[in-house]
Amino acid sequence: MIVSELISDYVPSVTSGDSATRALNWMNEFKLSQLPVVDDRKFQGLITENDLLDADNLEASVGEIKFSGWDSAFIYEGNHVYDALDLMFNLKLEVLPVLDEESMYLGVITFRELAPYLGRLFAVHQPGGILVLEIPKNGYSLSEIGRITESGDAKVLSLYLWAHPEGHVVWVTLKLNVEDLSRVVAAFERFDYTVVRIYHKVEPLDDYRRNIDALMNYLNM
Repeated sequence: MIVSELISDYVPSVTSGDSATRALNWMNEFKLSQLPVVDDRKFQGLITENDLLDADNLEASVGEIKFSGWDSAFIYEGNHVYDALDLMFNLKLEVLPVLDEESMYLGVITFRELAPYLGRLFAVHQPGGILVLEIPKNGYSLSEIGRITESGDAKVLSLYLWAHPEGHVVWVTLKLNVEDLSRVVAAFERFDYTVVRIYHKVEPLDDYRRNIDALMNYLNM
């Protein structure tokens, strides 16, 4: 999936000539603490609620207020959604402005709208269980993991790889299509894999979305 498929058409932008009060009203209405500043379709940066509240005069224009900027906090419409996720997490963004190939503003991606995509990506809406393996970095083989999983009468619905920063191991999180993981666990243990976590049930998508929102609230503290 590319970025252009997730552009929101309801989050407004503000111009440099809009007042701080107008920008705050928009933020309050759309439950956001960041808004893009756009003049004649040219992206100028993001202004935050704190920027506005720190202003001496709320009747001053957005352009007169020293705002955080983030004039490089944007993504092009043809980029992959993974790139958008990376930017939003690293910069702690609620909204990510999207530009076309001529660097003209098209709209934004909101993190809430990414939640359904993440749900499909990690197969959270499908029944099954989760298994976490610890594997030496030089011993990771996707084909072998798939083969062992299938020997336990299960299939991999999604896979996430995390490299431990202080060791020589990776944690591989598998979402499987079965809730009873006993046969799969036994299969991996026969091949001397270390099973570090077992989750026999997954949370419904609504709970997943709430957890995503809670994570973003934490990141924005």
